[in-house]
Amino acid sequence: QLACPDGFVAAIQAIQTGAPLQIAVATNAGATVTATKGSKTVSGTADTSGHCTLTVDEAGTWTVTAATASTTKTSDVVVGISNVDLLLVDSVLNNNSWETIKKVSDAGQGENYWSVGDRKEVTLNGTVGHLSLSNYKTYAFIIGFNHNASVEGTNRIHFQLAKTALTGGTDVCLCDSSYNSNVSTTGYFSMNSSRTNSGGWASSQMRTNICGTSLSSYSGTIIAVIPAALRAVLKSVTKYTDNLGGGSYPSVSNIRATTDYFFLLSEYEVFRSISYANNHESSKQAQYSYYSAGNSKVKYNHSVTNTAVYWWLRSPVSSNSMYFEGVDTNGTVANGPAVYSLGFAPGFCV
Repeated sequence: QLACPDGFVAAIQAIQTGAPLQIAVATNAGATVTATKGSKTVSGTADTSGHCTLTVDEAGTWTVTAATASTTKTSDVVVGISNVDLLLVDSVLNNNSWETIKKVSDAGQGENYWSVGDRKEVTLNGTVGHLSLSNYKTYAFIIGFNHNASVEGTNRIHFQLAKTALTGGTDVCLCDSSYNSNVSTTGYFSMNSSRTNSGGWASSQMRTNICGTSLSSYSGTIIAVIPAALRAVLKSVTKYTDNLGGGSYPSVSNIRATTDYFFLLSEYEVFRSISYANNHESSKQAQYSYYSAGNSKVKYNHSVTNTAVYWWLRSPVSSNSMYFEGVDTNGTVANGPAVYSLGFAPGFCV
């Protein structure tokens, strides 16, 4: 993979497959691809998978260019010898496909092109829990690169939902019709359908019914309403939480792993302090860069964007068997009965 100073990464693959000689190019879908050697020029267009094969009539060094409307990258390749990948990456996060973002993440290069807080448009369609969304356009934002990688997994860009605009706008979370109410059935944005935090995050109905734990069976969860292109590039992440709960003694043995695709943030990941959670959570967690930079923790109702709301965290309150933690309308740590429906502001990884 070749880095270049203009903020783009390139990816072209050149191979010789015998007679005729060919240059197989892996780039962005729809990119115009040109190979030049002296006075000779061969060109083509990358297909929907980003592949374009050019047939050339002689061996040697060809100059290969891949170009879209906003990005161009050129590389010399030696037909029959070179293997080079040219992935065109726009320095504006939102101009890239989710597939391109994943390839950059796979290479561990995200922070070389984008910054914490950068945003990518996401259109939500369908029903998550009891909330129906129709072409609801919002923006996921980066909260960390390779966050806590030794514990949670390498080569991951961590995002959170959501903001209302590509720049400026408002920080929002999803709120259903029972926001700030006591609900006793599953599927609302409550942590559980009864007043208990027993089983912690791992056993919560928020995790199983709202966030979802499978990429093959996810009806009614947030995984069902995100675009297929995003669903296709989701990466699992290992999260540690007090998954015993129940008001038990806050032992280190309570801190147990889950494998998640969508997840709620913990108290320590947002505040870098422990007020109500099992204080041993901090041994397996790290504050997200977005929040350590001093960004606001206040979030607003996605449908009434001038109304600040409480939003859930995944940490159970260690001294009480009925409460999980959340974030107050003024951006401070709070806690509430597990049976209440509050704001839903999940994270995910690509």
